[in-house]
Amino acid sequence: TFVIKVTANDADDPATGYHARILYNLEQGQPYFSVEPTTGVIRISSKMDRELQDTYCVIIKARDMLGQPGSLSGTTTISIMLSDINDNKPIFKESFYRFTVSESAPSGTSIGKIMAYDDDVGENAEMDYSIEEDDSQTFDIITDNDTQEGIVILKKKVDFEQQSHYGIRAKVKNLHVDEELAPAHVNASSTYIKVQVEDEDEPPVFLLPYYVFGIPEEKPYGSMVGTVSAIDTDRRRSPI
Repeated sequence: TFVIKVTANDADDPATGYHARILYNLEQGQPYFSVEPTTGVIRISSKMDRELQDTYCVIIKARDMLGQPGSLSGTTTISIMLSDINDNKPIFKESFYRFTVSESAPSGTSIGKIMAYDDDVGENAEMDYSIEEDDSQTFDIITDNDTQEGIVILKKKVDFEQQSHYGIRAKVKNLHVDEELAPAHVNASSTYIKVQVEDEDEPPVFLLPYYVFGIPEEKPYGSMVGTVSAIDTDRRRSPI
């Protein structure tokens, strides 16, 4: 693959034999680059990985007289930077997260953040988090585009007395994937999230919405009129 062409000039008269005939030689840059001796065209000669090394220093020497004994030379240095391609999928830093949420938290409350990493950079590292598995349909995940974190939020209120813990699975994928690189992005990375619901001391609840009692008018002071009952919905059953 063509990278760049370098050109050296010789002030000697090209009509005077070999003096102005230039030969190019690669002094530094092997095995990733090569140079065509007579044209100065630099080409890629070996596979490179930007995630391992993103900048290469190539030194080219130009000799006149086709490099024969007594020739003069000059060198130039080329800095070659590899551009990124989206050849890495995002991977979760943790395979398991544990969060807690109060049963009094309103819908829309953020309960925690999850994070994946991507060896690519820029647009190629932009991610999208989503729920892969949540039978209760209680949670959602939104992506923070600035930090590339996934924010787990409540989609609806929870009740400790009905369900004290939840298990959900989240996945992450890149936003921008070229078709030819799609095979590198199959089987999106996922993580498991356990959410523990914290109990809150809730007020007691009467068994009936209202009570009606009848008593004779001659009943003396202090006579029992009737009985009302309330229950504590908390699991710990605080005294009423």
